[in-house]
Amino acid sequence: MRKARLLYLTDKYEEELISSTGKYKEDYIGKIGKICKVQHLYDKTTHWIDLFDIEFDDGAMFCVDREQIEFIEVDQ
Repeated sequence: MRKARLLYLTDKYEEELISSTGKYKEDYIGKIGKICKVQHLYDKTTHWIDLFDIEFDDGAMFCVDREQIEFIEVDQ
């Protein structure tokens, strides 16, 4: 299972996003979560875009861009 650390928010609207746990997305900056889904989208004007669903230990889940996360090595 891949894990990643949320590094920062890319847009102002992200500060307002609240998970089902009632916590804001910005509360998870610096925390590690598991990558549970990857979506590959094609923006016809530019290029492929990868979006990652990251889930944290308390059940909060958010969709993030690749540049917002740092992949973490996990000992198996």
